[in-house]
Amino acid sequence: MDQGYASGRTPPGLSRRSFTAGGLALSGVAVTGVVAGAVGVSGCGGADWYPYDVTPDVAVLRALIREKERAVVRVEAALAGGTGPGDLLERLLEDHATHLDALLDALPEGVAAHAEDAEDDDADGAPPGEDVPVEGVADTPGLRALAAAATSARLDQAAAVTDPGLAQLVSAIGACEAGHAHLLARA
Repeated sequence: MDQGYASGRTPPGLSRRSFTAGGLALSGVAVTGVVAGAVGVSGCGGADWYPYDVTPDVAVLRALIREKERAVVRVEAALAGGTGPGDLLERLLEDHATHLDALLDALPEGVAAHAEDAEDDDADGAPPGEDVPVEGVADTPGLRALAAAATSARLDQAAAVTDPGLAQLVSAIGACEAGHAHLLARA
């Protein structure tokens, strides 16, 4: 006995089994949409949520500040040792100091330039405040190699930050360091 739906019959060409399967499929889609919507809304707490104490922007800024401080020490050592053209090294020193000032200004209010913890995302494992070894890199070829390496690192760092203005600052510093590498190669 065929009981179908409202008229008591199934629509022509549609069996009861097909009709029931279609209804279950539609209800499954609806349930899936509700579950997906609930998960999406409850997610991880919204756009401002971040699981670490330090945001990616602050981590990049701190790393750049450390690198620039080390670059200043290396260029000063090269100037003191007379291992390169003095005018060029003075220009590089001035550029590094300008970059350092811009990076310090870019730090958010209340954020220190250096983490108190010695293990905080330090690239080479040297604790903050430790003297930078300058053997082997205080000459012109060593400084050129460091400038070239820093240039390529800026691309990754610019991509890692979330603030477009900070990405622009990091990219501009990288472009300047590319110029440094070029000038050091010609010296």
